[in-house]
Amino acid sequence: MKSSQHLLYRIFSVFSLFACLWIGYFFADSFLFVSASEQNTVAPDCVLSTTTCNFSNATATLESDTVEPLVPSTLSVNTESEAPYLLVALEGVEMNMGIYKLKLVKTNKNQFQGDVMLPICMDAEMTWRGSISSPDKSISLPIDLRMVR
Repeated sequence: MKSSQHLLYRIFSVFSLFACLWIGYFFADSFLFVSASEQNTVAPDCVLSTTTCNFSNATATLESDTVEPLVPSTLSVNTESEAPYLLVALEGVEMNMGIYKLKLVKTNKNQFQGDVMLPICMDAEMTWRGSISSPDKSISLPIDLRMVR
């Protein structure tokens, strides 16, 4: 009798292991990667360029209308935030090239600046979508950048 219980226990254990692996294999994408894809579905109202983007609590301006790969372009943000720095996080819209991150440093009381230098892409033109945010998330500015070779 003890041998048959041990056999049933082993069969149940093996079945449970395969069931967990099957569930993980088929549903991992929906559990692990949902937040990254939902985050960038809505295009912002303003594409960063030499024309100032106005937000409710900040303004943002790019040194040039488009960014060239591996060529720095200064991004300036004016806000009343007391944050020590701002963070820029961008992802490619047409092509997945990972997340580009940049720290904007405080240059005076209300201004933050940093040089955007995007990586080379296979396409001649590409849109980068993301946000400018403070470390405490009190500021979150949705932005787009156009990259042209």
